[in-house]
Amino acid sequence: MGTPEFAVPSLKALIENKFDIKLVVTQPDRPSGRGQKLSPPPVKVCAEQFNIPVLQPHSLRSDKEAVEKIKSIPCDFLVVVAFGQILPKVILDHPKVAPLNVHASLLPAYRGAAPIARSILEGEEKTGITIQWMIEALDQGDILYQVPCQILETDTAGSLHDRLMHIGADALIECLHLFEKNQIVRRSQDARVGTYAAKLQKAEAIISFNQPAIFVHKAIMGMNPWPIARCQIMGKVLQIYRSHFVGRHTDASPGTVIDTSDGEIVVACEQGCVAFTEVQLENRKRLSTEEFLKGHPIPNGLILGTHS
Repeated sequence: MGTPEFAVPSLKALIENKFDIKLVVTQPDRPSGRGQKLSPPPVKVCAEQFNIPVLQPHSLRSDKEAVEKIKSIPCDFLVVVAFGQILPKVILDHPKVAPLNVHASLLPAYRGAAPIARSILEGEEKTGITIQWMIEALDQGDILYQVPCQILETDTAGSLHDRLMHIGADALIECLHLFEKNQIVRRSQDARVGTYAAKLQKAEAIISFNQPAIFVHKAIMGMNPWPIARCQIMGKVLQIYRSHFVGRHTDASPGTVIDTSDGEIVVACEQGCVAFTEVQLENRKRLSTEEFLKGHPIPNGLILGTHS
């Protein structure tokens, strides 16, 4: 059971390792692109390439026919990777051995919908993958297997996502091999311990420079590829895709452009500065800041706005 690109490596790993997959359950096709044509989820595309039957219920909480279809197929394991629906207990209880979930954090940290972006936004130095035994309570099942992953200074949520989806696939296969050898160890979670990774909201994209520069930088990187950090420059919206922290003291007010001489837009914040390195002005192309400045010179002393 999975839907987005993040789940595809896990499905492929199961296929390549000769696990017998009787059914793939994914979300319904959704409109996408300018033409709003119906597009299949990446997991459906992958499953169809390998001639695996696909089920696309709108909600397993209300679609009794879909639930009965799943229950009619005997299975040892239910494997869930970024499926996108809350599973009823009757589904979680169906597999003979275990319902497994590939989660993109080191539980109990960052339970919830956006663990990858939130780990960057919160300034974590590492995250990872947890294979957990699914229960009804959100991401609170027993921990079965974990693999840590460093968060690099250059990581966006997108680049970290791409590493973790492959780490997750490998961790899933290793965990299944431990089950085969009867070497699995279940470690319970304390529901009172941990953090929650709420889904990102578009309103969070508006950057406030009245905070430590390192957090401004982390916000920019954590909101790439969505919702993309933004500020106002000379009455227009400027989207900021990449940045780096500059440990430079300045007396300038937060939001003030203090330097553009090295092909970067260096902006004053609290406790240092942040340098934009990849930007996009509304209705224009996404560019390196160096290229952007050739066509849009910015004077030092300009104060960037925070309203979209």
